[in-house]
Amino acid sequence: MDKSKLIECINFFNKLQVSEEDVTTLEERNNGQFVVIASYTFEGKTYKTRRLFYKEINHQNEVKNPAVITNYFGVPVFWLDNAIHLWPKGKGEAEIDITIIREMINDGDVEFETFLKKLASNKKDGFIQTITNDGRPQQYGFNLENNNHWHDIINLIKAIIRAKGSDVDKNWYNRLVFNWQDGERKSLSPYLGDRLMITSLYKNILSIQTNYQIMDKLELLNYKKQIILQGPPGTGKTRMAKILAQEMLKDTTVDYFKDHEQFKIIQFHPSYTYEDFVRGIVAKPNEDGEGILYKTENKTLGEFAAKALANFKNHQKDNATINKEVLVDKYFKDFVDFISDKIDENDDFLKLTNMVGLISYDEDAFRYRSKNEGWLKKGNRMLFRDIIQAYNDGNIERRDLKKNNNLSGLARQHASYFVRVLNMFQSYLIDNHLKFDEIIATAEPLKTFVLIIDEINRANLSSVLGELIYALEYRGDPVESMYDIDGDRKIIIPTNLYIIGTMNTADRSVGHIDYAIRRRFAFVDVLPDKSVIKLPLAVEFFEAIEDLFEKHTASDFEKQHVLLGHSYFLADDNKTLKLKLKYEVLPILNEYLNDGVINKTEASVQLLKEISDKIDKIDE
Repeated sequence: MDKSKLIECINFFNKLQVSEEDVTTLEERNNGQFVVIASYTFEGKTYKTRRLFYKEINHQNEVKNPAVITNYFGVPVFWLDNAIHLWPKGKGEAEIDITIIREMINDGDVEFETFLKKLASNKKDGFIQTITNDGRPQQYGFNLENNNHWHDIINLIKAIIRAKGSDVDKNWYNRLVFNWQDGERKSLSPYLGDRLMITSLYKNILSIQTNYQIMDKLELLNYKKQIILQGPPGTGKTRMAKILAQEMLKDTTVDYFKDHEQFKIIQFHPSYTYEDFVRGIVAKPNEDGEGILYKTENKTLGEFAAKALANFKNHQKDNATINKEVLVDKYFKDFVDFISDKIDENDDFLKLTNMVGLISYDEDAFRYRSKNEGWLKKGNRMLFRDIIQAYNDGNIERRDLKKNNNLSGLARQHASYFVRVLNMFQSYLIDNHLKFDEIIATAEPLKTFVLIIDEINRANLSSVLGELIYALEYRGDPVESMYDIDGDRKIIIPTNLYIIGTMNTADRSVGHIDYAIRRRFAFVDVLPDKSVIKLPLAVEFFEAIEDLFEKHTASDFEKQHVLLGHSYFLADDNKTLKLKLKYEVLPILNEYLNDGVINKTEASVQLLKEISDKIDKIDE
């Protein structure tokens, strides 16, 4: 089944509540009957059935060996009273809509009839039919068409959903008509056919067992914005982080080894610094050939946050605004060429004032300087984005730029020069009759950006994050970096940027995570899971090693945080398993023993030797 459809079904049943009211009369009870009115409550609306009749199986002639069933459950068992309720027995696809649903509802309750058809109908696309795969011709009806006690089926479905694919209490089955042999449920009863409705339900739930874990973590990530997946080695923390990124980006084709506009993965190490992660100074050769120039650059997080913020801001703009901005960018490129020609025509000095003029341009900025000495030979940079921003903000005069916090510090400081170029651009648009009625762009959809930081605790996080410890908690608020870029020190982490860290809880060499950082991140355990190990011999070794940790883990460690993860035991054959155990598992166990994670005693050494000897004896 399609995963998104299955999740839709699960969400539906989680919202749906069913209950029943016992309305059995004394005469009915003496006749072995049990009568209820079932209530269905969904999104604040409650619907009630007619009286629904059950009969104790010892009073039903069709049930063979009722004592076997009663002994199995340990309580009286009541099944559908087929002497009262109609049993069409699959005679036609119209039976659910016409016979069963109509029998369940009170006359004229069209709204309840419509709701029940969401659960099951002749179209075979109801929620019960979908989640149980009970939608094939002549199969979908057997527990729906022939049993109008749908609330019993719903209660079972809800129980299996809560158990996330594990077995549920047998008493959820005791009102459903099944064939029983040797004290166990074998199939639906013979006169209903040998159907796999419940088996299919279990299979569906099991198929998204991992997705349950992902759904929980996605909900937390959406709320908290940054989480750390923590656990011992081999539990699939990095894999889980990548799956979460795929789900957040809604893109299962993401290649994690290539650049992606909305995704990055990096790994911390002990020498990692703020200058590596956020923003730092880079030495570059001077274009004039005179020594070295030192330039501030955004690093991984600074650059990624800037992209996410730009998207967030553009998403909030209406179509007319974003279309105008795109056209402004287009016209400005032509304006740069126009100014370049003017600079050439004026002997590389296009006057802005008597003493200051434009002298050249870079890829993203004009260069301007004074005729007097004391200015840099290459001049100051007048960023194109400042002129464009000032135009989009409706600035006209010098004082407008001075007050515009959307501009860089240099633009506000040198507003006298910037406003002259702004006015030149405004005149250029008028002189060339350039308008903004052409439709070439619409507002951006809001995008999600995901950064994975593998081994996040191997760096000194307080030092690496710096002032961003504040920015992580107060998304959208600017913080001052220790470095400025073109006069602007502000860094903003927007709400559409998510951070997923991974942390090895067994590594004693990692840096300490202080309380301030712990408050900003949600810590999620990703622990060993024996249930995913399929090879019987691999399960045997996992349990033996689990016993080693159970008995000999040092007191300053918790077993669950150091026990080797299941990925070390995932093998399709004995040969692969032996290689993993010998060259991956044993070295870690010996390292744990030497580092004190496992208490080094005569008993632990002996137990480890026994495990090693068994590995050597594996028959490939």
